Amino acid sequence: MHEQLDTYLRAKAKPAANAPEPAPRSANPQRRDAILDVARQVFLESGYEGASMSQIAVRLGGSKGTLYSYFDSKEALFEALIADTCARTREAVFDTPADLPLRESLRSIAVGYIRLIMSDYTVRMFQIIAAESQRWPALGARLYEAGPAAAAARLGTHLDQRAGDAGLSIPDSLAAAQTFLTLCRGALHLQRVLGIAAEPDDAAIDSHADKAVTAFWRLYAA
Repeated sequence: MHEQLDTYLRAKAKPAANAPEPAPRSANPQRRDAILDVARQVFLESGYEGASMSQIAVRLGGSKGTLYSYFDSKEALFEALIADTCARTREAVFDTPADLPLRESLRSIAVGYIRLIMSDYTVRMFQIIAAESQRWPALGARLYEAGPAAAAARLGTHLDQRAGDAGLSIPDSLAAAQTFLTLCRGALHLQRVLGIAAEPDDAAIDSHADKAVTAFWRLYAA
């Protein structure tokens, strides 16, 4: 399922124009992307504490000096990885055709969002960040702002523009967006984070998305 998620995101994602990430000192975007890809695998395998810049440099087949020319610390690299992942996945999930009816648009968003947050990759990264946030609170704040908060803001704008024409009454679009994303997470997300539920297959994701959209529509039907 990790490969399926990666394929889905790569197929839909567009480069984020205003990604909130630390600017690297070197200017080769292909090399930078390669560093992030390798770092992602090392952090997933070893966790934040277990990972090292030396490991990442060895995997890259280059020197630590080259790695440090892009990111001056492991902290900076990890923060950039979070920001890059959040920006790209946000574009992939929330980029729906402008002429798609709102209900269909919300279902598409729900499917993409559920697939993303329930994936083994996202759950593992969430666990790593939650563990590190005890000693590094700014990391948790960065994840929240680049991930859930930005997603809710993006969806809130979408609802603000489209809800009236769809027959919905939404006095607070941001609150409604947060409600919708909460419906998408449901109880399953906590079960996934605690390791007591498997990654859902496509049929389960579709069913969960349908239920979230139906519940949301009932809440805000005019």
